[in-house]
Amino acid sequence: MNDLLNPAQRTSVTIVLRNFEENLRQAEAWLQGAEANGILYRRKLDLTPAQRQAAQQRVTAALEIIAALAQAVGLEQEAEDAAGLIRGEMSISWANLTDTQSRKIKRYGDINPELESILDPAIQQLAQLAMELASII
Repeated sequence: MNDLLNPAQRTSVTIVLRNFEENLRQAEAWLQGAEANGILYRRKLDLTPAQRQAAQQRVTAALEIIAALAQAVGLEQEAEDAAGLIRGEMSISWANLTDTQSRKIKRYGDINPELESILDPAIQQLAQLAMELASII
């Protein structure tokens, strides 16, 4: 192991570089034409071919620098269990969903009297499903 970084520094540098690499890999997927179509969203990257090429060059350059830096300071690839990521995201979703019930969104203005009977049961079901999914995984 390389001793250019103490353990706390190693952790900090690793986290920052890993997060940046993840962002670069997502950008690369979008640059290669990936699209996402959900119920409430649609994502597509609309760039000219010149913009796409310039962006891809920057992504490639950044990934090369990360690889060289990781080797120079002795950072290693870490295996990460996606289950923990899913559990964390589902817990966050549960909290956000819970905060979307009619009694909570009063802070944004008056509530239509009919809203509670439409919104709250669905939100409660979704929050329950989020917690069940977190428990399963």
